[in-house]
Amino acid sequence: MKKRSENRSKLLKAAALLVTLAMIFAFASCSKTPGGKPADNTPGQSDATEAPKPTEAPAPTDTPVPTEAPTEAPTPEPTPNIYEGMPVPYFDLAFDKGVAFDAREISELEVSGGEVGDVTVNFGGNDVTVTGFRGTTGDDFITIILEEYEFDFPAFVEEGVSYELFIQIDRIPASSGGLLISNGNGGGTNLAIRGSQGQVNFNVGSTQQDGTYSGSGYIYAQPTEASEGKKIEAGKLVHLVGIYDPGEAKVSLYYDGELASQGEFGEGDFKMAGTKSGALGIAYNASFTSECLGNLTPFSIVKARVYRQPLTAEEVKTVYENCVALVSPAESK
Repeated sequence: MKKRSENRSKLLKAAALLVTLAMIFAFASCSKTPGGKPADNTPGQSDATEAPKPTEAPAPTDTPVPTEAPTEAPTPEPTPNIYEGMPVPYFDLAFDKGVAFDAREISELEVSGGEVGDVTVNFGGNDVTVTGFRGTTGDDFITIILEEYEFDFPAFVEEGVSYELFIQIDRIPASSGGLLISNGNGGGTNLAIRGSQGQVNFNVGSTQQDGTYSGSGYIYAQPTEASEGKKIEAGKLVHLVGIYDPGEAKVSLYYDGELASQGEFGEGDFKMAGTKSGALGIAYNASFTSECLGNLTPFSIVKARVYRQPLTAEEVKTVYENCVALVSPAESK
C-alpha cells in the first residue's frame, strides 16, 4: 500500500514537471516575432519596424559676395571759362553744325539767308578756313533780339556799349549803306562802312545834333567827311571795335587792336530817333532794313560780340588777340 502511494506521488511530480516545461516552452514561443526576432515591446510603437526617414539636405545658402566699396563719382571737370582773361560780352555770336547762336545764351537770333559753315578768309597774307557766316545778297543777315530792351534801348547803352566784329568784305562798297552792326535811323548806334572809298566808322545818336543835314543826328568816331579817315581793306579779315563811353563822353573806333580815331560826344544825351529798340542788326540796319551789307558786297563774318560797357584799350587788345587765335595755324582746318 505504501509502495503504491510513492509511485503515485512520483507520477504526479512527473506530470507537474511536464506541465511546467510545456508552459515555459509556450511562453518562449509567444515572446518571439514571426521572423524569430524578439518583439519590441516598447509602448506606443507598432510591431512593424519603420524604415528611417532620409535626412533632408540643408537648404542651400547663398554664399555672400564680398561687397566692393562704393566707387566715388569722379569730380567733374570745371567748365572751361572761354572768357578767361578777357571781358565777358553780353552777346557772343558763335557757330556749330550749321547753326548760329548766342554763346552767352542771353539773346535769341533770327538768321536770314546766308550760310553757316566753312569760310575761307585771308589773315596775315595767308588763306585760312574757319567756321563763320557767309552772305552774298541783301537777304543775308542776322538779327539779335534784345527782348529785355524792346521799349528801353537807352537803358541798354546808358553805361556805355562796345560792338566788336571780325569780318572780311570782298570789295569796297560803291556807296554808303554798308551797315555792320546797327539799329540806327537818325539815332541809335551804327558800326558801318560809309562812302565810296570804304571809310569805316562808329556813330552814336546825340541830342546835341540838330539833324539839319543827312547824318547830323550822330557823333562820329571818325571825320564826318566819308572820304577821310581809316578805310577798311577788302579781301582781308579785319577786326573792328566801336565804343560809346558816356562817362568819358567819347566815341571810339579800333582797327586790328589799335585806336584808329576818336570823337568827343559832348554834353548831349543819347538819342533814339527812329531806332528799333529791341534789336541789333548784323550786316544790316535793323531800323532801316533796305540798308544791307550784302547789297554792296559779299562778306564773311567770323565773330561778332556786344559788350554792355566801354572797353578799355587793353581790353580791346585782349579781344583782338582772342579773335586772332580763332584763325591761327593751330586752329585752321
